[in-house]
Formats: sequence, structure tokens, C-alpha cells
Amino acid sequence: MERITEDQIARLVSFVHARILDADSLQEEACRTVTALRLVVDKQVAAVRYFRSSPSGSAAVAEHANASWNLLVSIARIWRDHSEFPIDAAMETFDFDAESPLMLTK
Repeated sequence: MERITEDQIARLVSFVHARILDADSLQEEACRTVTALRLVVDKQVAAVRYFRSSPSGSAAVAEHANASWNLLVSIARIWRDHSEFPIDAAMETFDFDAESPLMLTK
């Protein structure tokens, strides 16, 4: 996590938020889906920022921060072919199995 800067976090978050539609303009199931995606993104962003500012340097704190960052990067990769995808900000702390992104492949 220490190699990920606040600027990288801000650019990745801005990119992802800009891609998520406004739930108010959608109906029923689409609205719920977009709301859920925004909730997941916001929780991961909050977790990354919380763990980065935590005074505890424990391995558990670092592991939670890494997991939150990696999940946020995975969400951003939905739009990896977008011309504005911030590839330099989407630096991962672990490599993912592309078929199963929640499984770490150290």
C-alpha cells in the first residue's frame, strides 16, 4: 500500500465514479444494480483511506488495505478499454487470476 499515492487513489476513484450512472435516472433493477456498485466502490475507497491513515502498522491492517485497493482496481477494470483509464493509477499490490479476481495469485 505504501507505494500507492493519494493522487493515484483520487484519480482511480474519480475515473470509477464518472463511469457509474446516476441511479435516479434509472428504473427498478438497473437502479438497484447501480446503487449496489456505487456502494461497493464507496466502501472500498473508505477502507483504503482509513487503513492508509491508521496508526497501526500491523500485517492485518496492510492486508485489509491491499484487499480494498485490489477490489477497487478490479471494479475499474470493467472499463479498462476506455481511453481515460488511469493505467498508472491502477497499480495493484497483488496479481489477480483474471477468471477469479478475488483469488490472490502471489
